[in-house]
Amino acid sequence: MTNILDRVDNYFGRFTPSKPTEYLALQIARRLNDAQAFRHYQVLFEHYPEELLLDVYRRCNREGRLTGEHFMNILREITS
Repeated sequence: MTNILDRVDNYFGRFTPSKPTEYLALQIARRLNDAQAFRHYQVLFEHYPEELLLDVYRRCNREGRLTGEHFMNILREITS
């Protein structure tokens, strides 16, 4: 398996997560096959509780729809 930091390096230069939420945002983006939108997920972690975002990811996973679009649809549904 490719080291996650090597993969991120291809997208962002010398990026190294400095906070747990940055690491979680990176992992969610990667698992949603949406690594190019990593910074978007990072901003979400600044504005929403970590547990909420992890629950949204778990729901995507449970439903077998691991996409950024589905993640955002669920988040909108829950927060509106």
